[in-house]
Amino acid sequence: MRGLWGRVWQRRTPLVVLMAVVGIAGAVLVTRDTDGGHLAANRAQLRKACDGTLPYGDLERLVRDERPGELRQHGTMLAPGQESRSLLDCSLSWGDGYGVTVHAEALVSDVPEAVETRDLLEPAGGRGTFVAPGTTGQYGKRGAWLVADCLGGLGGRVRPTTDLYVTARVTDGTDSADEADEAAAGNGKPDRATALLGFRTAVHVANALTKAQHCGSGPLTTPTAVVDTDETHGAPGRGLRTCEWIDGSSLPGVASGSWTTLGDLQESTGLSACAGEWDAEQNAGARPRPKQWQITEVEAASWSGILGRSAYDSYEREGHVPGWGAEDGKRPSEAGSEPDAGADTGREDRVSSYAGRPQLALWARSVCGGRTTYHRVAVLPEIRLEDGETAVIGGKDRARLSTVARTVLDRYLDAGDGWPTSAKCRDTKVLGEVEQWH
Repeated sequence: MRGLWGRVWQRRTPLVVLMAVVGIAGAVLVTRDTDGGHLAANRAQLRKACDGTLPYGDLERLVRDERPGELRQHGTMLAPGQESRSLLDCSLSWGDGYGVTVHAEALVSDVPEAVETRDLLEPAGGRGTFVAPGTTGQYGKRGAWLVADCLGGLGGRVRPTTDLYVTARVTDGTDSADEADEAAAGNGKPDRATALLGFRTAVHVANALTKAQHCGSGPLTTPTAVVDTDETHGAPGRGLRTCEWIDGSSLPGVASGSWTTLGDLQESTGLSACAGEWDAEQNAGARPRPKQWQITEVEAASWSGILGRSAYDSYEREGHVPGWGAEDGKRPSEAGSEPDAGADTGREDRVSSYAGRPQLALWARSVCGGRTTYHRVAVLPEIRLEDGETAVIGGKDRARLSTVARTVLDRYLDAGDGWPTSAKCRDTKVLGEVEQWH
């Protein structure tokens, strides 16, 4: 019997050894899994997170192995009966500053971004940011943001709407969330690759949502590059064809000489902005300095759909729309009227040095691409004041500004390469003027 059991033990010895080895390996794997080994699970999570709207191919390289991904998400796309203003709010993090956060909502009020003329031309207060040509949006404090159409309507919680707002911020371990916010606020900014990744993520989310909502709009084109607005500001390439109508040699009423132009660079079907300025450096020695109240800057901008409403409301809050404060109860856009360049030429106004940049703005409204569109042009005169000083603008100078403003509006609307022509604007109504020096 001892021999039999001895032979049985000998036969089982390799099996026991194998089982022991497997057990040790299993223990090692379990131990390792507490400190890493999460890559496959985290990648699978990325594919499904945020209702499957994230661009896996773009974000895969950010996935970490050291810990499980942390997912937080809610919104009516995930739970249709959920009380939420958002279609989608989602964040996915892998630690050490690696993660992605997206937000999407059906807009029932204004766009939550600054879209006045100077905001389009000099984003981040002139400190520079990024735009993705062909995408209506910029890189801001929430990362990349965009506005997209859903012609068939989005399921908003308050009332139906056709406007989709999406933000996306991607962090790649180089910046914390706080540092990213500081960068967007103007104390620095993310690099070009991070901005592009943010735009690509926002576009991918927007396209997934509009497809899921069956809203009848085609997909947005995924951007392949971004433009640094700070690097191009004032550069020769910034003089876009859409802004070439601003020409000091052919635009009546402005200071003669060389002018430089500036465009918003978004190449958007929903908005556009141009500005031109008399170039003191190029004109030095060739042209005398413009006299007081000669026009040395012009601006023009257009906003369609919800962008138009947002821009108009923004200027209205500052009291800078025609008919503001009218007592007949009408909205400012209804209270405006055609300017009368010959009226009250004997009137004088005093302009304080604290009045900001004095300008005369002229508003109009059209239908462009089937959407209500607001246009605003402004003429900015040469005015030299020390702190605390005031200047007097007479009736004749005021009438001249009015005449030039109307000329600028007509030139802008009729320019062959201009945005209003490409947007097929029609049925234009001039709403009225705003004296921005009071």
